[in-house]
Amino acid sequence: MSKTVVVVDDSKFLIKKIVAFLEKELGYKVLAMGYDGNDAVKLYREHKPDLITLDITMPNKDGQQAMQDILVEFSKANILIISAVRGDTVLECMNEGARGYIEKPLRFADPEFIEDFKETLDEIFNG
Repeated sequence: MSKTVVVVDDSKFLIKKIVAFLEKELGYKVLAMGYDGNDAVKLYREHKPDLITLDITMPNKDGQQAMQDILVEFSKANILIISAVRGDTVLECMNEGARGYIEKPLRFADPEFIEDFKETLDEIFNG
């Protein structure tokens, strides 16, 4: 059975790119898409996906706060941060329970980037 995913980012353009990659390249099933941290928490509760991707910088509730809220209820949640944010915030997210980090800009035309993305997902799902 294919992995299920919820994708959350405030950019509809990037959501389309991420969804296309996950579905076409990896055969994952994207169950829902959200545009802010409130959507992330609501959609995780509703779908309980194998993976949720979160941007850090989003309106209403940022990805870090959404991640914290999700992990309070679902301590085993697989959370992948996809963000242009670097440094301390990313380290905090990783220390607080994010399972992986992909740095924007997303370069789906770059084979090395695609390989790194796949390796990150493999580590999340297979330890």
